[in-house]
Amino acid sequence: MFGMSGTRRRSAIVISILALVAAVLATSVIAGQFRSASPASFHEGLATGQVTRVADIAAGDGFPERGVFVQTTDTGQFCLWDASSEQSLQRGGGCHPADDPLGGSAISASLAYEGGPAIEGVHDARLIGLASSDVADVRVLMSDGTSREMKLKKAKVDSDTFLAFGYRFKKTDLRSGIGPTAIVAFDASGAELARQPTGIGG
Repeated sequence: MFGMSGTRRRSAIVISILALVAAVLATSVIAGQFRSASPASFHEGLATGQVTRVADIAAGDGFPERGVFVQTTDTGQFCLWDASSEQSLQRGGGCHPADDPLGGSAISASLAYEGGPAIEGVHDARLIGLASSDVADVRVLMSDGTSREMKLKKAKVDSDTFLAFGYRFKKTDLRSGIGPTAIVAFDASGAELARQPTGIGG
């Protein structure tokens, strides 16, 4: 099942230990595992810092293209979010402290969606993420036993190099009750480096 507290029309799931989910940057910030600053000061920090577009979510199923952006704030946060444009305040994603951009893992991902709470009622479900440079392959495991391979794009942010991805789940999957259960990162030999269960889709 897709489900969490909040509005039925716009929901967001933060995978693993992301510090914050933001559905609307300027007006609605939902604090999660907030490790380095108060929600008030963090909210102020989101209006600062350099923004870099690192990947794209392709248009499809009647939805327009969206960008995947990284923002390093003046308050020491490293944020990953998706939106229709850099200027849009309708953003979904999460943040870690800038000294630990991936939250201690080889991968950090965020899933946002509209609709629900059942998978069949979800539309425009999107996955964004960053992986460390030693990751060779990222796959999303689905509830029907299949997987979706993420297209990785090299992303230079300040002095760090990451691999970024953005993906929109197909309406045909969602309408059939097929949802994502985990995001898994592999090295070049095929060994698993990291796994982040979504807590949904099973």
